Amino acid sequence: MEESNFMMALLIPGPASPGKDFDLFLEPLVEDLLELWTSVSAYDALSGKMFKFRDAVLWCIHDYPTLSTLSGRTTKGYFTCIHCNKHPLSYSLRSKIGYIGHFRFLTKGHRLQRNNEFAGLHESNDPPGEFCIEEFLAKLDKVEDVRPGQLQSSRKRKRFDLKCGNVKIWSRKVSFWKLPYWHILKGRHNLDVMHIDKNICESQISTILNIPEKTKDTIKARLDLKDLGMKKELQFRDDGDSCQMPHARYTLSKEQKNIFCDFLWDVKFPDGFASNISRCLNADGTKVQGLKTHDCHIL
Repeated sequence: MEESNFMMALLIPGPASPGKDFDLFLEPLVEDLLELWTSVSAYDALSGKMFKFRDAVLWCIHDYPTLSTLSGRTTKGYFTCIHCNKHPLSYSLRSKIGYIGHFRFLTKGHRLQRNNEFAGLHESNDPPGEFCIEEFLAKLDKVEDVRPGQLQSSRKRKRFDLKCGNVKIWSRKVSFWKLPYWHILKGRHNLDVMHIDKNICESQISTILNIPEKTKDTIKARLDLKDLGMKKELQFRDDGDSCQMPHARYTLSKEQKNIFCDFLWDVKFPDGFASNISRCLNADGTKVQGLKTHDCHIL
């Protein structure tokens, strides 16, 4: 097949990625998909006969930032959670936006919903609602005229806008909505679990080993607990002229760190199952770094 007959259907964005203008690269693909959906004639080399060939997109697989590029939905700020379209469980913290209230997704009457450690956060309420297909399409119709390359508003979204319902969850209507079957697909966008595994694994290991500049158990995190009235045993203790940061149960002691790292040093896997994780331990054996995506999946 000649090179002129090839078409790049997928791109891996880099530092100079088109961002919201990614639809410009998708439009030729969508045009071909529309033609393939109505059926085209193809030749069967095995039987030597012509037949009608149809093609359809079932789903997209990508990481979380690319979800915004391919769907047009915001993945930052108060509407980061794609399952919290109505009344998101987002709170403004000292240095970031946090999502609290996951017990709402449990069944009614679950024992964890009566946990006093999370009192005051309305954990017994119903989970945030999702848009039905009619509401979903109505939201997209409001941004249907936003085309690639058009300058977007640079005004930052405020919490007041969120309460008043003035925040646009979708920034544009992507080219995939031109496909006649796209609105009935249940799993239009699927997240790449390997990337999520790596992020969660690195955060957990950095926190339990209390690795500086990587742990999630920071000073601001402890101050957030005080602001929210949660986990009093982890809040700062005022000793007059100084404050003491209590030791958390999830943080390992020096002896426990040595036991954990010794296990990673001695663990053996079947050939080809995993890489040599011991190479990710530092000299004193109390720090894990340089884990690859598959290593995190194994751990």
